[in-house]
Amino acid sequence: MKKRWIIPIVLLIIILLGVVGYFVYYFYAFTQLKIADVGVANLTDFSLKGFSFSGHISVYNPNFISVSVKQVEYDIVFEPTGQLLSAGILEGKKLPSKQITEIPFHKTINWAPALSMVIQLVTSKEPANVVFSGRVIVTETIKLPFEYKLDLRPYFQKVVEEQKETAVEKAVQTLEEKYGKTVGAIAEHVARYLPI
Repeated sequence: MKKRWIIPIVLLIIILLGVVGYFVYYFYAFTQLKIADVGVANLTDFSLKGFSFSGHISVYNPNFISVSVKQVEYDIVFEPTGQLLSAGILEGKKLPSKQITEIPFHKTINWAPALSMVIQLVTSKEPANVVFSGRVIVTETIKLPFEYKLDLRPYFQKVVEEQKETAVEKAVQTLEEKYGKTVGAIAEHVARYLPI
């Protein structure tokens, strides 16, 4: 009679150990997640009003099970002055096992609240870095930090050059219409030497 109870008790112990083992491994899996990459894919709408950019945060899950992150908290700071340009939260995502998963983001920054950045871009030759940093929130205690720096100066110079070319073309066209092609050609030649 005693032997009948041994098999169910052993099976119950094995099932309990399996369930406890799964949960222990599941929480261990959270600690193994890694930031694989943070990058800005492209800057768009870089104009006199502001700029937009999109990119990704890549998280590597080396585990045998899928896990989910709760959310991603981020700040965008203008590095030379420490001015906070933006902050936000991205939705969490399920991370399949043994894969790198990209969490995409897109943000628009207006120049108006960031006048110190505009002044830095116009008056200084130093890098004008914008720092995108934050934390991938896995649990309340497990947070994966990340940081990415982007120098806006090359993009700003490109927009200034495009604006300059447009202004020169309009001015030359107006002068040609009013005074002839010779005056227009002289104006176009002189415009190349303007220190703008």
